[in-house]
Amino acid sequence: MDGLPVTGRQGINNEFDISQVDINTVERIEIVEGPLSVIYGADALAGVINIITKKANKAGFSVNARLQEETVGNEYGWEKGIHNQQAGLTWKKNKWEAGGSFAHNYFGGWKDTAVERELVWHKKDQRILSGFVAYHHSKLSLRYRIDGLDEVITNPGNFSAFPDPISGETLAVDQEYLSRRLMHQLQGSYFMNKDLSFQLQSSYTDYSRQVFSTTLNKANGDIRLDPGEGKQALVNFSNFTFRGTALYRLSSILSFQPGVDISLDRGDGERLKAGSNAVNDFAGFLTAEITPTSSISIRPGIRVIRNSVYDAPPVIPSINTKFILSKNLDLRLSYARGFRSPSLRELYFSFFDANHQVVGNPDLKAETSHSFTGSLVWNRKLENGTTWTSQFGGFYNDVKNLIDFVFTQGSDTAKLYNVLNSTTAGINLSATVTFGNWNISAGAAGTGFHNDLYATADNLPRQLWSVEANSNIGYRFKKAGLDLGIFYKLVGQRPRYVTDGPDVVLSEQDAYHLADFTALKKMGKLFRVNAGVRNIFDVSRVRSSFTQGGIHTGGGLNVGTGRSYFVGLVFNWN
Repeated sequence: MDGLPVTGRQGINNEFDISQVDINTVERIEIVEGPLSVIYGADALAGVINIITKKANKAGFSVNARLQEETVGNEYGWEKGIHNQQAGLTWKKNKWEAGGSFAHNYFGGWKDTAVERELVWHKKDQRILSGFVAYHHSKLSLRYRIDGLDEVITNPGNFSAFPDPISGETLAVDQEYLSRRLMHQLQGSYFMNKDLSFQLQSSYTDYSRQVFSTTLNKANGDIRLDPGEGKQALVNFSNFTFRGTALYRLSSILSFQPGVDISLDRGDGERLKAGSNAVNDFAGFLTAEITPTSSISIRPGIRVIRNSVYDAPPVIPSINTKFILSKNLDLRLSYARGFRSPSLRELYFSFFDANHQVVGNPDLKAETSHSFTGSLVWNRKLENGTTWTSQFGGFYNDVKNLIDFVFTQGSDTAKLYNVLNSTTAGINLSATVTFGNWNISAGAAGTGFHNDLYATADNLPRQLWSVEANSNIGYRFKKAGLDLGIFYKLVGQRPRYVTDGPDVVLSEQDAYHLADFTALKKMGKLFRVNAGVRNIFDVSRVRSSFTQGGIHTGGGLNVGTGRSYFVGLVFNWN
């Protein structure tokens, strides 16, 4: 976020939950492709997704607000559907700027075919607060940002099939997952001269998650705290990150970027092991940019890591290259080695959210990897204003001790395992054309998966492939101030691990199609109305199946809540 690695992540495979970012504070999202593990660590092995937040671009005050209402499938009401509200402001004068935003997002959950009280997708009530203050000078820039999250996920349980043997009561166990996070970010840059500059980035995150369990008596509606083990569990995580870099331009041909990267993770709570739960990561790196000609750019780099729990490779190298083959054609080739230690959450934390249940594994090993990528990019602009962009690329990853999910067959409960040695390879093709009022893009990709678990059964193929395809079509009615857009994506058949009793077997998830339609209409200078349809093909659950002992067994995976409709109002005043 704004060039700083987002810390305090949670959930599936330590991924960042994008729904916990107030989208109204985001100006744009940049994607930098290619191995960047030397600068940003192994999580950036395939590239970096950088969320750029809005700044105070105009002097004086700016105010924005947004309301949006959406169905969940065919359900909508005061306590059903999706209700979003947001308000924010920014201020700028001379060298100073400041701003803040508050958002409330409510998702009423989704029952679908679940019996009794249980929800397939859990109810979520979320409040997000953010603010920033910044100072800019000709040589010095300082920026502080704070982000707060208060989230409650509710999971009502079904009544037990049999009464309690002691009390004779028929009970249901209801659970709430209470999450709170406060993230501080401080960034500074100093430009000494045109050849030398410094940048410091730091963040501190305090995150807690509590399970609050109650029992409901079916006969009289009595609600009590559940005294069972782990029913009122609380865990706390903290993370401190510091990154410092310098950029020194020795000549027009050669420049250097040395830096340090520190990450300190701490955790405590009932669901973590007793004693010290800490993973510290200290790294130093050095990259260079060599441009012997205007058509060639070479960026070699090395990273040295000291991890408090796992042995890291002595040196992690990388190289990124760019060759301008012609006025319209570029070639990019990259290689990087990677190292990633399991996070505290992956090791010890059991995680539950609106549609996932993930169990940590303290026996995980660290990942090491090699990654190769390459792409050809072609651009052309015609005299009539039409622009063409197309890209053809490929990649190959070789990962030792890959950390991946093993799902329980027929459910969404997963446990993290090292699935031994894994390779992935893929190719992708995309194209974009803009002409007149039209903007059209399309792409397709194929990814092949293989790892050592595939060899445990004679009937498993050597390489499993999955395909994806997507397209966006947009049209603008300039005089009417109306934009229309349609999005389509094919998620192809893909492999998925499941547990079948004591065995880990390979399952196959069916392909499915997603499509959205949106319309955006300007209403004067201050308002915009947006409306549309999500999940046009009404996808909610896809089949996942495997064959063992000649018997074909099937389950399912929840991927959506069916077709929904939304309408929103946006206000902007400067």
